[in-house]
Amino acid sequence: MFSYDLKQVFNSSRIALGEVELEPCSYIANIPNIEPNYIFELNVLNEVLLYLFHPFKDCLYISGPSGCGKTSMLLQIAARLNWGVEQITLSNKCEALDLIGHTTLRKGEIIYEYGPLTRAMLYGEILILNEIDMMSPGDLSVLNDVLEGKPLTIVANNGEVIKPHPQFRVVATANTKGFGDDTGFYNGARLLNQAFLDRWRFIEMDYHRPKFEMEMLKKNFPNLSHDITKKLVHFAYDMRTSVNLGNESGIHQISAPFSSRCLLKVAGILSLDAGLSIHKIMKMCYSLRLPQSEAEFVQRLCDDIFGHEEDFLRNTQINNLKEDVSATLEKTKEERDSANDATSLESLLEESMEDLPNNDNESKVTSENPTIEVIDKQDSDPTNNETKKSKSKSTKACKNTKLAQEKKIA
Repeated sequence: MFSYDLKQVFNSSRIALGEVELEPCSYIANIPNIEPNYIFELNVLNEVLLYLFHPFKDCLYISGPSGCGKTSMLLQIAARLNWGVEQITLSNKCEALDLIGHTTLRKGEIIYEYGPLTRAMLYGEILILNEIDMMSPGDLSVLNDVLEGKPLTIVANNGEVIKPHPQFRVVATANTKGFGDDTGFYNGARLLNQAFLDRWRFIEMDYHRPKFEMEMLKKNFPNLSHDITKKLVHFAYDMRTSVNLGNESGIHQISAPFSSRCLLKVAGILSLDAGLSIHKIMKMCYSLRLPQSEAEFVQRLCDDIFGHEEDFLRNTQINNLKEDVSATLEKTKEERDSANDATSLESLLEESMEDLPNNDNESKVTSENPTIEVIDKQDSDPTNNETKKSKSKSTKACKNTKLAQEKKIA
């Protein structure tokens, strides 16, 4: 048995559990690789660790939007604990045999080949079932006994009985909670059986807070400037706000979520300094899969936050653009002025970022909506600020005119 101090392993004094013991992994090849730049979100990390070391015959169901980091978090936890992982992505074509195993012909001999579920039970590994809400509820019901910690009987292999290893764990990920999809984003998601869902412990994830995503981008792409990183996070926040407003009102304005995965893709290509503008990269990674009207909205938002394309290229000192920007040059003055209005919100983002405490005091920052704590402050109103500025300018102009008149009279 190996002993692990979880506070040291995850480099945080606020980990809920202390020392734990684990048996060494039977197959080293099944241990995921460690990503040194990965950042954990403390609350979710504690909930997952609590399940892994105190399952109480439960399984873990993690729901959340596409690309918010459900599977990658599980893999990075397992990597740091040297815990083997078996994972499979399910679909509407998957059957119970794909999980348990099947007979096959190898070197002229018929043998029984274990599936990921059976291997994880034998060797004490974490079984990750991705997109569990895509699989037929009827096929999933075969797992009911196994999910309660009971042995698995393989009828096709002469009734072989597989007893679960003490370290065997089952974790499922999905974009829904088993009630189907009401957003229109995840076609194929099914209604799951309530008797099946009763055997799970649930965790809900969402896209990371802006402060968290700032740190994530800085760690993964240190060559990106602070200003560009901040604007990327600003863009992601505004896109998700538009998506959430559409979901709440029932009128979907955007057909696809802007995920953390997508944000990392955009930042990664931008960090290569390959002569592509952020507008072109955003098209490649996100907006080209949207309907035309939605893609135009994305490009307008891109103009508002990053500036127009030729201005962005000039500011980032990229001169070898490989695309036609004649349409951008024909933008009217009114559209340019509207882009400048984004500076007030940009300054608000900057002020909020500077006011946030460091990671050790992160728990002191609380809000009803944690995703707004970096961006949205009630005390500051961009429109009021603009009005005050225009009033002060006009007052100064009047004073200067009065002084000029008095001089003439003298």
